[in-house]
Parts: sequence; C-alpha cells; structure tokens
Amino acid sequence: MSILEKNCVALEKNNAGLAAKLRSYEGDGIELERAKNGTFTFRYDNRLFHSSYDPEREAAAQVEEIIGRQPDWVVLFGLGCGYLLDLLIEKKQNKVIIFEPCMEILGSVLNSIDLTDSLSLDTVFLSDEMEGVAYFIRNNVDGLEDLLSYQTGPYLVTFPKEFLDFSNRVRNAHIAAQVAIVTDVDSRLPWIDNYMANCDAFVDNPAVDALRDRFKDMPAIIVGAGPSLGKNAHLLKEYRDKVVIIAAITAYKPLLEFGVVPHFLIAAERIDMPEYFTDTETDKEVRLILAEVSHPNLFARNARSKFVFFNAFISLSTEQLSIWGSDYFASIGGSVTTAGLDMGLMFGCDPIVFIGQDLCYIDGKTHVKGGVYQDQFLTIDEENSTVNIEQDYITHDENVNNEVALLWLKGLDGSAVPSKFDWVTFHQWFETYMVFMVKEGMEQKVINATEGGAYIEGMEHTTLADALDRYATKDIELDSIIDSAVKERKTANLPALIKSLVQMRDGLLYIKKQAGQLQKEVGKMKSAYKRSGLTPALIKNTNKIMAREKALFDRTAKAPFLWEALSAYTLELKEHLRDDRPESHKEQFETEVKVIEKTYSEIEEMTVRLLPLFETAIDRMERRQASGATEQEQ
Repeated sequence: MSILEKNCVALEKNNAGLAAKLRSYEGDGIELERAKNGTFTFRYDNRLFHSSYDPEREAAAQVEEIIGRQPDWVVLFGLGCGYLLDLLIEKKQNKVIIFEPCMEILGSVLNSIDLTDSLSLDTVFLSDEMEGVAYFIRNNVDGLEDLLSYQTGPYLVTFPKEFLDFSNRVRNAHIAAQVAIVTDVDSRLPWIDNYMANCDAFVDNPAVDALRDRFKDMPAIIVGAGPSLGKNAHLLKEYRDKVVIIAAITAYKPLLEFGVVPHFLIAAERIDMPEYFTDTETDKEVRLILAEVSHPNLFARNARSKFVFFNAFISLSTEQLSIWGSDYFASIGGSVTTAGLDMGLMFGCDPIVFIGQDLCYIDGKTHVKGGVYQDQFLTIDEENSTVNIEQDYITHDENVNNEVALLWLKGLDGSAVPSKFDWVTFHQWFETYMVFMVKEGMEQKVINATEGGAYIEGMEHTTLADALDRYATKDIELDSIIDSAVKERKTANLPALIKSLVQMRDGLLYIKKQAGQLQKEVGKMKSAYKRSGLTPALIKNTNKIMAREKALFDRTAKAPFLWEALSAYTLELKEHLRDDRPESHKEQFETEVKVIEKTYSEIEEMTVRLLPLFETAIDRMERRQASGATEQEQ
C-alpha cells in the first residue's frame, strides 16, 4: 500500500470526501526536499516553509508555545509536512483541526509522508475546505471549550486572503457554538411550557408534512426581512398566482407595504409577539406554519389555516412525532427561513428562490423598513470588533440598544460584509445544506435573488426579475391543492398520546422522589462531617449517593425532556468540572457536597414545576378522547 493510500485510509473516518479527492487528484504538486538533518521541507511560491536545518526542532519550539496556552482544541492554518500535528499528538494535545489552503502542498505531502497515526484519531480533522472546518467546529467543539488558532509565518505570508477568510469562519463557528449554549439554556423551559400548552393545537391542525410533494415543480419564494427586500419585493405582486410565497413572520408587514400577501408565514417565537400582525382582515388570508414550541397565542391567531412543524432537538417531539400524525422533522439552521428551505424541498417546490436574505448589515440597517423596527442606527467599531445597534422598536417607548460582536462574511462582490453571530450561523447552515444537496443528488435548484448581502456558496445568484421570468410561467391552484392535502392528512392518535404523557408524568414523580432522597443522604453526610470530620466511613457512605444517582439516571433516560429543562444546571456542572479541583480532600469533599445538594434541590423543584403541566395535558386529552373530538388513528 502506498503512503498516499495509507493516509487516505486514515482520513476516511473523518473526511471521506477529502480522501476521495486525494486519490483522484491529478493537479500540480510541489517538490519536497531534504533538510540538513534528513527530514522533509519544501518551497512554495519561492518561500521555504520549514527550516532547512532541523524542521522538527523548529516545530518543537512552536508546539511548546501552543501547549503553554493550554487550549482544548488547536486549529492549524496549514498542514505543512505534518510536524506540528505529530508533535501536538505526542504531547497529548489530541484535539486538532487542520485547514490546508493549497491542494498542491497537501497532495504532495500526503504522497510522501506517513501521517496515519495522527490522521486516524477521531479528534483530528483535516480539510481543504473552509466550510468543512467550520462544520466540524460547530458539531464537535463544545462552546465551553477553548479554541486556539495557530499559523506559521510562511503560510500567513503566502496565503493572506485565505487566512483572513479562515480566521473569520473559525471565529464565527466558535461564537455560534457559544451562543447556542446561551440560547439553549434560555429557551428550553419555555419550549416545554409551550409544547404542553399547544397539545390541543397539535390535535386540531395538520402537521406540515401533509403538504409533502403537493407543490411538485412549482417555484417557491422564501422571503426574509433583510434590508435588500426593498429592492425587489414589489415584483411578487404581479406573480402571486404563479409562485408559492413562504415568508418569515418578520417579513409579513414589509411585504404588505408592497401589496404582497404571502401564502404562508413561518414562525417559531417562544414569546407572544402580536406586533408582527396587523389585526386586520388581511391576517385571515394567510396560512401559518408554526413550530410546536411557538407561543400558544400564535396558534390562537385567526388565520386562514395553520400547520405544525416539529423539531428533532425537542425530546418531547422525538418521543411523540408519530402520535401527532407526522414523520417529518424540519432541518433548521436557527432561523425560520432555513426551515423554509427544507420545507420547500419537502413540498416538492423547484426552484427555491430566496429574497431578503442579506445576512449582514446593509447601509446601516438590519432589517427592511415597514416591519417592527421603525428606525435603526448602527455604529461599527472595527478596532474593537463590535457593533452598536440602536433600534426604534414598534412597541417600545424608547430606543433599544444592543452591542454585539462584529463578524464578517463574503459579500456578493467578493468583499467582506459586516455581520453578527446569528446571521453567520444561518449562513454556515445554508452552505452546509447546499453541500448536502449535492451529496444526496437532489436536483431541485436553489437561487439567491436577494440582490445584496452575503454570498452563499452553492446557490445560484441572480435577480428576482430573472428568476420570475424563467420559472414563474404558470398559474397555481394553490387553495384547492392545500384543501385536498388537509382533508387527507393523518390525525392524532389520542390513546397513544395519553399513554405517552402518563409515562412521562410517572417518570417525573420517580425523579422527584429520588431527588428528595438524595438530598436526605447529603444532609446526613453533612451532619456526620460536622460531628467527626472527614472519616473513612463518611467517604464510604458516598457510595450510597452514587447508587441512588445511577438509579436516577437509568430511569431518566426515558425522560430526556427533563434534562432539557435542567440544561442551565447541567451547564453549571460542566463549568464546575472544568475548574481546577481543590488540593485537599477536605476542600474537595465540601465542594462536591455543595454541588450535589444544589443540583438535586433544583431537580426536585423542576419536577414540582413540570408535573402540573402534564396533569393538565392528560386531563385535556382524556376529555377529548371521551367526547370523540378527533378521529383517531389506531
């Protein structure tokens, strides 16, 4: 087996695409040369990339610099001959991500130098694509972990443009992971509250996959509320009967300003935001596509009809999806327009055309005029990488001020455009989804007709006028198609639902009991410690707590929604475990007792809070079943 093939076999586990590319690569290469000590070095662009005397010694000094900063992950800009990678692994720094900007270098190095020991590790990822690096970071690097980017001088000087793009993408991906933690902690409990309150709505309204393949080969326009929407939204008025218009709820009022009533609005707001609507007869003309965790008042809206979509990251949904008559989880990248893309493809739409999807600040604005933001004022501080946003929000007496991190994306003309973490997250998701479509052989076309903002790799970029002229050529009988789909939809299985809710309630009762008993055990330990100090017998008694914890965790594996509600406390435990442990056994014991006592007190309190939600939902569903309020699918 050749050296290249050995390296490709090692790569296949984490990056099969790169392995395949290397096997078929027929482009130019570089000539590796020997340093004075006999190891490899090379020149590229007339520049020596490693020491001509002792590359390993040079790399050892660089590794000491990296290790001294104690990162959780190291991200290398450039593989070189692999000296840094191998030495990092040798020093037990096993979490390494490498981006190689030059295929000529990568192909030649892996053809001549055996790096299989390092490349075969699960925690080592090598890619020649920046999106691949960003994707790996988003999916494998915990937002709590430290991430250190490192580059050698030759790479920095030779590939300055690539390095700037690389740095932005790595930073964006890591910030997105950090922000996801905060979002998750803030949202989990309201999501559970809303889900339980919306159970009746799930019975009454069809799941969105009732529309699967109903709009085969019909063009869909997905409308965001970016500043560029003002350039082309007016064109939709003439074409409304020839396209399926799916709008983010933030784009609803702006579209009305241009005389365009969308066919669908997508929303997932966990809090009530009536300001998005007009409270006029126009609201009754639109159909709502609502996330299961949306605020109950959204489901109470007087709209033409409503559809529900479910999320795989909500454990209640994964447990009960089929019960509601659905088999579809929307793939979501953090915004309703990302969900709109996945739904549009599921509907069978072709092409999918985006407008108002700027994903960046345009002319000092975050959103198009006519929505909930009456006016906006931006101050971009490039030196400190911050953006101050002052917005005149429709329901606030005073302007709202926020300072956020300044991030950058590639614009339509190739230059950098200013952005922020949530837009960057959406952008990364779109580009990843485009790669997914190619890999899956999906032939539906996706077009970005925003006419401003960020460039989205994998989408065709053109004007809305051009897209409409090419694809919006036939009238669509939308109402009759939707009416037929609703009549044929699957309905909720109430007996199965009640059984599921009862099991979850019983699980909560068990957790409540165990958490209370654990607190009693901790109380006994504290009393014994106060009387006699840290004795061998007391340390042995910790086994009782460990046994109870095991029983609790075994049982709660069937109630993961509870741990979603407790994500804030899980985060606290993670941070505690990352701290340096106290030096003495006494200090360690005192710390652990405090953490255990606090955690299980909060768990018990959470069960007390959640139990009434389940009792109420069970009661409502049993009454519906008794009255025969729904046709049940047995």
